[in-house]
Amino acid sequence: MSSLVPMYLLILVLETATMTKPFEQLKGGPQTDVHVNRLNLEERMLIRRIKIDQASTVANGPESGRFTAIFYLEGDEYRAAELFVEENRDHLEAIDFSKRNILQTSLPQEIYDWILHHLGERELQKLETVVYEKRQTGVRWIIDRELFEQHPNRRYTTSENQSARIDNISLDELYESFDTEIRVAELDEHDAVSGNVRYILEYYRIFEEFNCDPVSIDNQMAIRKRN
Repeated sequence: MSSLVPMYLLILVLETATMTKPFEQLKGGPQTDVHVNRLNLEERMLIRRIKIDQASTVANGPESGRFTAIFYLEGDEYRAAELFVEENRDHLEAIDFSKRNILQTSLPQEIYDWILHHLGERELQKLETVVYEKRQTGVRWIIDRELFEQHPNRRYTTSENQSARIDNISLDELYESFDTEIRVAELDEHDAVSGNVRYILEYYRIFEEFNCDPVSIDNQMAIRKRN
């Protein structure tokens, strides 16, 4: 079967055929020990790995030992990163993530982001149109999801006009600091906020914790809290 066949078609074919035992195990969740040679060709096309090939004695890496590799099915990146952190926590805690490091240079950006999330370096929440990120420093970002995923080197700047930064206040506290309506102009004037504040309103609009509706007030984008 061609590698150009869409993955969802491969999954459909495999679900109607006899799967190998290793593949059935991977459908239940990521694994640390998979005999890839026991998988059939179609199954192998769906297998991904979190694997650090270099010895961990490189600069800004663990002092000794190697990382345990994780096998997973495409689409299961979140749980694969979680298991990677569980299996390699001692090594990971020896890394200074404020500097360029062995994980950053070895892994896809999405996997790297979820590893930082599970390790507690960042809190990450992906919604339909925006991504919320909270740093250990307390700084919060709300970033256009397409920019976040397609252009990781341009995420953390307010000059791109596709992100907002919030300092020294939680999003809950910011929300509650306003009365019934929150307008773009009012957010722009808030001392803790910088960047494109429309993304903050978009976050409030789509995150179910905030009970509000999008409205236009004086030709401005705004939200109105429900009673």
